[in-house]
Amino acid sequence: MSGDGDLLKLNFLTKPVSEKTPAEATFTLSKAMIAVGDGKETELQAITHNVTVTHVDKSALEDLIASAQRIHDAATEGGSAGQYPVGSKANLQEAINKAQSVAKNTAATQQQVQQAAGDLNAALQSFLNSVVTKKPGDLNGNEIVSIGDLAILAKEYGKDSTDPDWERIKHIDFNGDGKIDIADLAILARMILEEA
Repeated sequence: MSGDGDLLKLNFLTKPVSEKTPAEATFTLSKAMIAVGDGKETELQAITHNVTVTHVDKSALEDLIASAQRIHDAATEGGSAGQYPVGSKANLQEAINKAQSVAKNTAATQQQVQQAAGDLNAALQSFLNSVVTKKPGDLNGNEIVSIGDLAILAKEYGKDSTDPDWERIKHIDFNGDGKIDIADLAILARMILEEA
């Protein structure tokens, strides 16, 4: 029987270290004895390992995750001013989840933490920038809801989320069901009547 292979696993906790000054440590294992089934003892050769302990600061990432989650939870999807496009909350939550996995990863490097923070910040800014600011139903940008807007909607009638240009037109899916159909036409027609 061979004594080769992993025989012992040691875990350590370190004192806090500064990000700029990693700590160096040397561990030596000596005078270790092993024995086999017949009771014969053998002293193992001494072995030394050098270890560098670095500090990974996750506090900024954790703060950003908490802030993004609060914004996500408070947001409402829809086509009205102050709301966010349908599906945008799911995209933000996916970015939050990715950042959380890095924050929870005890082996994550400072570079990975910074990358996760950058990615989440970009997703959060994209979400915030997507807020609906124009008048609901004003598809042609003339600040009134009228027959011109209905014509734009009618042109896209029948398309759904499987169409390659869905990203361009999904904002006119007023009920958020993934298709441009009679329900969306009815919603827009009601807006036109309310405008009159």
